[in-house]
This record gives sequence, structure tokens and C-alpha cells, in this order.
Amino acid sequence: MSLFSELKRRNVFRVAIAYVIATWLVLQVSQLVLEAIEAPAWVLKALLLLATLGLPIVLLFSWVYELTPEGLKKEQDVDRSGSITQGTGKKLNQVTIAMIIALVVLVVTDRVYFAPPSRPAAESVKETEVRAEKSIAVLAFEDLSADGDQEYFADGLSEELLNVLARMPDLQVAGRTSSFAFKGQNRDLREIGEILNVAHILEGSVRKAGNEIRVTAQLINAETGFHLYSDTYDRDLTDVFAVQDEIAAAITGALRNELIGTVAQETAETSIEVYDLYLVARQKIYTRNLDEMKEASRLLDQALENDANYAPALAQKALVTVLMSDGVGSYGEIPADEAYPAARLIVDRAIAIDPSLAEAHAVSGLIMGGEWDRSNEEEVAVLEHALSLNPNLDNTRNWLSTAYGEASRNDESRALLEAVVERDPMFGPAFNNLIQSYLRTRDFDLGNALVGRVERIVGETDDVNQSWGMIAVAQGDTARAIRHLRKSYEVNPRNTVNQLWYGFALTAIGEFETMIEIGVPIQVVVGLDQLGRHDEAGAVLDTLSLGGSGNDANNVIIRTYADHYMLSGQYDEAIRFVDEHFENLGAMLQLFERTDGSNSSYLAALAYSYLQSGRDLEFKKLTDALAESEERRKVAGDKSFRSIVDSIALAALTGTDEEVLTQVQRLIDNNGVGVRLFDAPVYDRMAENAEFQRLNAILVKRANDERAKLGLDPYQRALSNN
Repeated sequence: MSLFSELKRRNVFRVAIAYVIATWLVLQVSQLVLEAIEAPAWVLKALLLLATLGLPIVLLFSWVYELTPEGLKKEQDVDRSGSITQGTGKKLNQVTIAMIIALVVLVVTDRVYFAPPSRPAAESVKETEVRAEKSIAVLAFEDLSADGDQEYFADGLSEELLNVLARMPDLQVAGRTSSFAFKGQNRDLREIGEILNVAHILEGSVRKAGNEIRVTAQLINAETGFHLYSDTYDRDLTDVFAVQDEIAAAITGALRNELIGTVAQETAETSIEVYDLYLVARQKIYTRNLDEMKEASRLLDQALENDANYAPALAQKALVTVLMSDGVGSYGEIPADEAYPAARLIVDRAIAIDPSLAEAHAVSGLIMGGEWDRSNEEEVAVLEHALSLNPNLDNTRNWLSTAYGEASRNDESRALLEAVVERDPMFGPAFNNLIQSYLRTRDFDLGNALVGRVERIVGETDDVNQSWGMIAVAQGDTARAIRHLRKSYEVNPRNTVNQLWYGFALTAIGEFETMIEIGVPIQVVVGLDQLGRHDEAGAVLDTLSLGGSGNDANNVIIRTYADHYMLSGQYDEAIRFVDEHFENLGAMLQLFERTDGSNSSYLAALAYSYLQSGRDLEFKKLTDALAESEERRKVAGDKSFRSIVDSIALAALTGTDEEVLTQVQRLIDNNGVGVRLFDAPVYDRMAENAEFQRLNAILVKRANDERAKLGLDPYQRALSNN
């Protein structure tokens, strides 16, 4: 008999197949259990090794021994005529089939009930790309100190490591906000790697006892879960900066075969007490929560009392001063005309102390956006310089994107935001700005995919609610928008971007009283004017100050002035306002001119005031500028409600009735909603036009339908109090 036939007769092949399937089943169950108890990765690898070593032993055993009715016997002692190997083979087949069924059930159960949530159908193409091999996420290091009081220190160490790695050529480093979003979640590292789209993950812990610190760092393959590198560092706490550099250098060595270049990191040194205060403050500023930022400001003051020349703390103090202002895009209550000059003095001092500090130059660029004597070109140059010093500052990229947008460099602006969000989808300011960029061009699929991706990571946060709300506003789903924006407002009531969008939604359905309660000052003016309370509106308007640049904030302010003077019939005051703030009308138009035409929403109301004052030449100059802006908006792909409403106003000022009706129909076709969109003198000439009134009734009915969804009665116009 041949060897093959003998192996087959002794069921060696069947035993081998049964053993492999049984091993696979055991390892699958073990993996689920080990992940649940958070066992080290080496445990599963040890089990696999033992199973592999056991295979030849089992095969040898099946060759030497045979199962008989009397029990196990050596094969040579069994009478061939009484052998039951055939029956044993059938039983092995049955056992093998049963194990295969169990394995299939286990795999299906794991995929259905334990797999990470599926991605939204509209995920962008970028999310499906293969992970870059040279990519890494640095998770927040865990605080294992006995008192559990070193969380901010651990976070700061993680962030410094992230910054060090981000300086490596060709290495893609996931952003801080997204990486830290998994803090305390105990999620599978392979799932985190999939969500962040990175090939490697660095995790670790910090244990502080007295003046000693122990840092443990582990580098893990995000696809397999295997450890590539692990080490522990025991150091005196006063040498923390050297520890940071040493850990980064060690990680670089572990990845040397995959990564190109070297790491060079210089950390501004100070006492550990000052550094701790700085780290805590910086983390609080990241939240963009007003109460947290107030505490951050206090901590920075304390740090600067101990080390007045610590430039990073000065830069953060300047930043938090701006963020706590009442300017558009900020989160606080400090008058902008006080906050910006104060922040300028602080950041200039930081730059004088350390001219190479990228974050100080970045904050300087941010401040320029609100300064009277600074141009957009200067702002862009400073922010670009900051990025040249440190290409991985997401705050800087976000601010530079805004500056590019104000220079009508829209493609570059969106590309910067997409780069930030791809690296760090949880960085709220860039995330929300990118959503607004998509909404201007009505790229709703891209917006929905982005919000869905972020919600998958963190669930329902104020940023997620704000973004869903913004999308709903742009789609005319006002009731849904208000529900989302209200939730975001309740979490962070001083987020001016959310206040603006929440106010837009409330305006659409005529909830002006509520808008006055929750809105930023410019919206309070709008609400009061819509209610006919023009004297109160004027008093609020007097508290607003106009900066010197043609940025978005100043555009909104001048539009608010123009609308107020038009609605209150103070046409000469509108002209006086222009004369007081600008050298002449041409200078104003030049200041606010944009290649994409987007800074033109103030022109219609201002033109009407000049018309009513008999200034026909200036009226024509303003309406010509508005017409040119609308053409530029078409070229730029701007399909926003604001653009359409401006087109309607232009047609009402200079066009035929048919042109007005065409633009109103365009608003309806794009899901427009509004109870008082045309309650302004600009549209008085259309008051007797039956078709215009029919179309307006459609917009009002839509608004009342949205009110009904919120449990509100149909809108009724309030009587004027003036």
C-alpha cells in the first residue's frame, strides 16, 4: 500500500483538516474575548504559535494511534479485520462540517453585531483611498498617575510628539482633534486606523510620581494590530523636553525603513509649572467654549506671571483674547475694537521674543483680519509665513483659507480646508468652514458625507448639529435646521457662526423675537427692524464698529447699516455713513471688490438710498457694481440663497418685472423659504404685480409649513412700535 493510501486509511488528512478548522474557530473566539478584556496583542500571537506547533504533534499522534471500541491503541496492535477507521473517518467528517457551520455563524455574527458602523453611502472618494503606508495617528496618552491628575500633561506630551512627527518629510500625520476624539473609548486600534485612514498608531501612557516620570510608548500596525515598537522612558520631570525629543527620535528609528528624513524639533523651554499651565490653557482654547476659554485666559495670566517671556503662552493669550471678542466668527463678549488692539500688543511681544514661533505669526495674521490699517495681502503673507515655519498648524491653514476666500482665491481656500479635514476631520472650525464652502456651490452630497464621517467618530456634538443645521437651511428644510441649530446653541451659545445660521433659519419663518434673544448684534438689528422697532435697532447699530479691510465681517456690518437706513427711511444717513468711513464711493467699492463677487450683498440697499436721495450717478455706479458681482458669482459657481436674493434685488432696481419674476422663480426652484423676503422698499414697484404676489405666497406657505412642523401658528406680521 502506498504512503498516500496509508495516510488516508489512518485518517491523517481528516485529522489535519479538523485540527486546522478547530484552531481557526478557537482563535476567532479567543480574539473576541481578548479584545473584550483588552489583553495585550502578544497573547493572541502566542496562541497562534502554540496551535502551529501542535499541528505536527497531532498528525504524528493520528499516524501512530487508532481509535478502537476499547479505546486508543497503537496502530500496529490493531487487527486490520476489526479496524473501525472508516467509521471514525465518517465521524471526523461530521465533526468537521459542524465546526465549519459554527465558524460561519461566528464570522457572520461578528460582522453583523461587532463590526464598526458602516460608512454613509455618500462618503467622498477620498475616504475609500488606500491608506498611505507612511501615515500615523498619535492617540492621547493615558494618565496612569496615582492621583489621576496628569491628564493635561499626558495630552500635552502626545501633542508635542504629534508636532515632532508632523515635521517629518512625506509622513502623513492625523490631526490632533480627530486623534484625541478616541480618548477613553477603548476602541479596537484597527477600527481607529480605518476611521482615521492611517497605517500606524502611536499610543502610550504617562505615570508621574513625585518628581519622576515614566512614559511608555507603543507603535502599532493599524491594519494587523501588531506591535512594531515599544519602550519605556524613566526620567526626572525637569527633563521633560529631552524626554519628548528622545521618544520622537526612537519612533523615527523604528520607522526608519519606511520613512524618509529626520526629525528636528526645538521646544521653547520654561519651568514645568509654567509648561503645565500653558498645556492646560491650550487644551481649553481648543474647545472654543467661552467658559473654558475664560479659564484658559486666567491660566495663561498665571503662567506669564511666573515667566513673562514664555512666547508660546503669549501667543495663546493673544489668540484667546481675539476668540473671546464679539466679532463675527468669535465666541465671546469683549468688544472687538478693544480685543484686537490688546491682542496685537501681546502677539507682537511674542514674536519679538521668538521670531521663529509659527503659532505667534499665525495669530498675528488672524488679528490682521480685523485691523483697520491692514490689507488682505498682508494677512495672507503673514499666514503663509507661519505655515512655512510649521506646515502642520491646522489653525493657520483654516485662517489662511478664510484669507484666500476674501481674496477670491476660492479653489485654494477649499483645497486648504479639505487638506485640514482629511487630516483632522474633528477640527471644528475647518470642518464647519468646509461645510459652508460646499453649501455655496450646493454640493450637498459632499457636505452630507463629511458630516456623516465626523458623526461616525464622535456622535451628536454641537459641531455636528451645527453642520446638519447649516445644510438643512441651504436645502430649505428650516424646521429640521432649527432643531439642529438649537441643540448646538444650547451647548455653545457664544458660537457666532452657529448664532448666524440659527438666526437665518429663524428669520426665514418670522421668529424675529427669538432671533433678537439668541442672535449676534447684527441680527438683533435685523430683527428689530423687521418688527418696526427702528429706534432700538439704531441704538444697537451704534455699538458696532467697522474695521478697515474688505473682509466678511465688515461686509456684513456695512450691509446691516445699509439695510437699517433703507428700512427706516433714513436715506441721507446711509450716504453720510459712506462719507464718514470711506474716502469716496469708489474707494469703498474697491475695498470690498472680489473676483468671485461675493462681497456685494450691501450694494442693493445702499443703491436704493442713493436713488431716493436723487444721487442718480452714484446709484448707477452701485447697481453696475452689483451687476458685475452677480456675473462673477455665476462664474464662481455661487448658488447660495444670498446670491439669488441679491439677483432679485438687482432686477427690482434696474430690470423689468419679468426679470424679477424669473429670479424669484429661481429662488423657489432652489427650495427658498421666507415670510418677509420682499418686505423692503426695493420691491415696492412689484406690490401690484399679481404673479409676484403669487410667487411670494409660495415662499410664505413654505415658511408656514415649516412653522407647523415646529408646532407654531402661521406667521402674522407684528405692528410697528415706532
